[in-house]
Amino acid sequence: MRHDIAHITRKLAAALAVTTALSFTTAAAADGGINAGSDANATSRSVHPGAELSLRRQIVIDQDTIRLSDLFDGQINAAAGITADTVVAYAPEPGRRAIFDAEWLARLAHRLRLNWRPATRLDRVVAERASTLVNGDTVRDTIARELAERGFGEEFDIELSNHNLMIHIDSSLPGTVGIASLSVDPSSERFNAIITVPAGDPRAKRLTVAGRMFAMLNVPVPVTTLRPGETIRADDIIWKPVRARLVRDNTVTDTDDLIDMEPRRALRQDTPVRRADLRRPQSVSKGDVVTMLYQTSTMTLSATGLAEGSGTDGDIIRVRNRQTKLVIDARITGPDRVEVLMLPQLAANQGANQGTPQ
Repeated sequence: MRHDIAHITRKLAAALAVTTALSFTTAAAADGGINAGSDANATSRSVHPGAELSLRRQIVIDQDTIRLSDLFDGQINAAAGITADTVVAYAPEPGRRAIFDAEWLARLAHRLRLNWRPATRLDRVVAERASTLVNGDTVRDTIARELAERGFGEEFDIELSNHNLMIHIDSSLPGTVGIASLSVDPSSERFNAIITVPAGDPRAKRLTVAGRMFAMLNVPVPVTTLRPGETIRADDIIWKPVRARLVRDNTVTDTDDLIDMEPRRALRQDTPVRRADLRRPQSVSKGDVVTMLYQTSTMTLSATGLAEGSGTDGDIIRVRNRQTKLVIDARITGPDRVEVLMLPQLAANQGANQGTPQ
């Protein structure tokens, strides 16, 4: 009996010892967890103190790299060694832009332990690289000067194959253009050139451009739109260079052929004029009362009529005899005067007019 009691006592003591050990272990673990949490919080407070950074959504960069201070406003607190001047990305090429979205920014903030988190998936930064712009006009002018120096003359119109040529270079560089090489085919009026931007710079961009060169010719053109009935004066004309290949045989190239003439139809401003579009000022207008004459070496017959057309000296128009209502052909000889071409057309009115023997 005593043996059983002793055995039971030893089991209770062992159980108590195990329970005590487990209790101590649990307490120690709990205490360790609390301490670890405190250390983590302390670390977090050391990395993310103060207000959160503010995202700069639109930036312009004038250098090759992007720094933290380009992306964020505010006091930057991050992992050891990370400052506002830390480079985080390459800048886009001059004149181009790059977009840093919320996912990229979140990864950056996590990696550098920044005091910032994206508010929404729409958070982003649009970075644009500042540049010096060289456009097609600058390139054309440079090629034209080079052609003049090579003896092609200055009267050329340069047309580039790339009508929308735009060259972006670093904003710190001048927008000048140099010619590394230039070849010309006079028969086809085509050229090829290698240009450098900026000129004379070892860092210059080298580009190949092609185009055509057109010989130019100065011709007189209206300074404003001229309409029928208007007499062209000297101050209505200016000289304008146009492509020689567009000047035809019937194109007016002398101001003497324009002055004191009248347009047959509207002449557009700054547009070469064709000879067929001109006439001398009208001596007779439609509806005018005109004197009709028929003359021979022995007599002169006259009558009055209504002009059914308009014209200038030498033009043939139709005229209606006011008394007989006959319509005849007559040549304009001066203001409100016409010459009958055939006597029988006037003979019906002969009795009503005075004949004058010669």
